Amino acid sequence: MSLGSRDAYNKTMHSDDFLSGLDQPDPSSEAKETPEEDSSKTSFSDLQLPDEVLQRLAQMGFLYPTPIQEMAIPVAMDGIDLIGKAETGTGKTLAFTAPIIGKLDSERVAVQALVLCPTRELAQQVEEVASAMGEALGIRVALVVGGVHQSQQLLQLRRGAQMVVGTPGRVLDFLRSGKIRLGWADHVVLDEADRMLDMGFIDDVSEILEHTSSDRQTYLFSATLPPRIKSLMKRFMKNPQVISTIQEIATVPEIDQKFIHCEDWAKKYWIHQLLDQYKEETCIIFCNTRRAVIELDRDLWGRGYPAGSLHGEHDQDRRFKILEGFKKKQITTMVATDVAARGLDVEAVSRVVNYDIPDEVETYVHRIGRTGRAGAKGSAISLVDSRSRLSWNRIVRETGFPISEVTWHPPRGARPDTHSRSRPARGRPMGRAGGKPGSRPGKRPGGSARDGRKGNPKSRNRQSSGQKKRPSGPR
Repeated sequence: MSLGSRDAYNKTMHSDDFLSGLDQPDPSSEAKETPEEDSSKTSFSDLQLPDEVLQRLAQMGFLYPTPIQEMAIPVAMDGIDLIGKAETGTGKTLAFTAPIIGKLDSERVAVQALVLCPTRELAQQVEEVASAMGEALGIRVALVVGGVHQSQQLLQLRRGAQMVVGTPGRVLDFLRSGKIRLGWADHVVLDEADRMLDMGFIDDVSEILEHTSSDRQTYLFSATLPPRIKSLMKRFMKNPQVISTIQEIATVPEIDQKFIHCEDWAKKYWIHQLLDQYKEETCIIFCNTRRAVIELDRDLWGRGYPAGSLHGEHDQDRRFKILEGFKKKQITTMVATDVAARGLDVEAVSRVVNYDIPDEVETYVHRIGRTGRAGAKGSAISLVDSRSRLSWNRIVRETGFPISEVTWHPPRGARPDTHSRSRPARGRPMGRAGGKPGSRPGKRPGGSARDGRKGNPKSRNRQSSGQKKRPSGPR
């Protein structure tokens, strides 16, 4: 079954990942119009769910499972730890809420299930689905997220919630202050785990898992499985079964793949030369971390390039504006993490740049698949530094793609600066690199001036507070 036929399974589904339609008319009349088609499909009643859950699904208008639901629910019902490789929009929320709700005991007031989500918006959507599922079964769901007052969340917990849906930061705050206890949590879901990694929540997640039952059943859903997530899996999961609905993206001959050996500090100089050479053409630059995206985006903005960024902390409104600007070529360069770039529907991207080499081969394939679409020619360039050569060699070996090497050297006078991710060796201070002659650091509307500007107030305060001035050394 293909993912593209999702709407054929649930006529009422809309939004990114949730089979909503809760307030819409019963779609049973639509189902009767095509009995021949419906009879050939797997129904929820074939997936070993309890009768109460099946009745609730029918009341909510959910007739047939999506591929991720069809694969995940039987594994979940068997009590096996589960790793689901699925992108947003595949219906994975119901894939874990339906089996978990059916296993919870409404007579117990302890928290028996915990769902961790990377953002407040995603947690709210999961809570809506879980609450709608559990209402008829007497299951209460509490939402525990940051950015809002705690009083309403504490009230939900005190009433006796069997399931908690929350963000790692607020859940950990409640744990440390004793406002919530998870010792009886037998079911734990990590939703969009790679996005939690991108947002810096993995350490919080690890601490939270330490407070849950050692006999828990753990569900992890993620589009990719970077090394830190694999380490989390080994530590907290027991013989998990892996299922996947992610289709591999086959590269096409129209993608010209190249790579360049250069150190981390020199990469931005190559980017400047590329953008100067192809000013009118679109480009997506992929970084492995949110910090790298922010740093490169600031550098490009400061130099006047029409760039925009996408990373895990951007809300849907910001994401929409950046994508619209990119489609209209108001923004010609997009700097993004893999998580933020999921599901990009942008045609005719001229080239993709791997500013950082990904840890997974399938991530590399996904990235370069953003260019060379619909028969158009595309270009993919990877910047390989000394720390990423092992990952790069594995990508070349396992893909077998024809990737040619290009020789490049940083421009004369370019040197590492103190803000580079690859810090220079200790010793004589290195000069600040890279500005164009006579150029000044740029400034975003509403933003602050770039680091290193003369007359930095912080540096003046340090000198005026009596601290000893560092010798400038020979000129």
